[in-house]
Amino acid sequence: MIDATSIRAVIIPSMSAGVIAVLASVVVERFGGRKGGAMATIPSTVIAAAIGFYEVDQGVGFLKAMAVIPVGMFVSAGFLTVWRVLPRRLHSLTSTSRLVVTSIVSVAAWIFFAAIVAEIQRKFDPSPGGAIVWGVCAILATVMLGLFLLREKVDAPRGKRRVGVLQLFLRGLASTIAIGIALIIAKSGMPVVGGLVSAFPAIFLTTMVSTWISQGHEVPVGAVAPMVMGAASVGLFSLLSIWLFPLLGVIPGVIAAWILSVSFVTVPLVYSMRAR
Repeated sequence: MIDATSIRAVIIPSMSAGVIAVLASVVVERFGGRKGGAMATIPSTVIAAAIGFYEVDQGVGFLKAMAVIPVGMFVSAGFLTVWRVLPRRLHSLTSTSRLVVTSIVSVAAWIFFAAIVAEIQRKFDPSPGGAIVWGVCAILATVMLGLFLLREKVDAPRGKRRVGVLQLFLRGLASTIAIGIALIIAKSGMPVVGGLVSAFPAIFLTTMVSTWISQGHEVPVGAVAPMVMGAASVGLFSLLSIWLFPLLGVIPGVIAAWILSVSFVTVPLVYSMRAR
């Protein structure tokens, strides 16, 4: 039987994630692809997921769920790379057709590689220390991919059209559903799968699709490389929370992990975007 505490542990973080998703996509449109992309990927929905996971299991389950998030973010970085590479190869199609094809291919690619990661984790079941090593390697790989993508100069304009309420609602709804499913999976005794699902690129997908529709393809495509780089801050937050939550408590731990991850990843990235 589902009690009120269990419902609250899923509903509140999920709805918080939805609100944050809306704000993140608006940032991309207002500040442009480069700075907006970097700012939009500061730890946001992962905060709600982390708090929810911690309420479910404060032991090894929490550690494994958070340690796999950087791996999921690396897979999401691959999801974003599809948006950089594929549309230009579909130039013979209409804008709408390119959007549909790119959306389907990118989501399919994420599901495929996330399934591989989940199977590897299930087969080898790394120790807590091994899971953390996986997470660190994933963060480094994400940064390297972001640096590679930043080498190519692409237009990254600001959005010029006003976004409707319906589009904003759909952005938030997608992230709410993704985080809610992740927490339900974690509560069912599968923290690793829950961690992967929480890294599903709901914000990335809703941001790319909605900004493409409302602003044209240059705004979301220009945000890809900064968003990939910024995804490393989410991974760093996840690993820091493993130590800081038990040490400081949930709220102080969230604040400390957020400040450290933003200071070491997002701030230098935004500064470099300004320099560019």
